[in-house]
Amino acid sequence: QGRLRERERGLLSKINEALDKIEEGVFGECEACGEDIGVKRMMARPMAQLCIDCKDEQEKLERRE
Repeated sequence: QGRLRERERGLLSKINEALDKIEEGVFGECEACGEDIGVKRMMARPMAQLCIDCKDEQEKLERRE
């Protein structure tokens, strides 16, 4: 139950961040490179913060650690 609440809090936080981005007019922009996040990625993951290229790079770096 505690794990579920933690997950829900994380999801709510991401939703609020997405709403803030919509208000600021930057929703759908990659936080790393500033390019638009592809429509397919946004459809699959509306709260995505990185474009697929930057996400791939992030994952590669995480695997190295």
